[in-house]
Amino acid sequence: MTIQAAVRSLPVSLVSTVTGADVRSVERWRTGTEPRRSEFVNRLDDLVAILDLLGPSMTNKGKQAWLTSRSGYLGMGRPLDLLAKGDFDRVAG
Repeated sequence: MTIQAAVRSLPVSLVSTVTGADVRSVERWRTGTEPRRSEFVNRLDDLVAILDLLGPSMTNKGKQAWLTSRSGYLGMGRPLDLLAKGDFDRVAG
């Protein structure tokens, strides 16, 4: 999955939370503008990797639910909050 496909497949607010970018930036990314700051690119790469791990058989709504739901495997944290903190390895595990 590409960064642009990931940005288009999830709600703007969710992508904004994961990346730390404001909603307007995410809306620009959805139209094809490339993110400029490396921290946004890195967080988007992490998000794409997680979406790829979840696989093509999971719907976008299912992926959204997984990202926003608390997980006992993550100490009752939400995957999107951990990704926003840069804790990719814990989420991927």
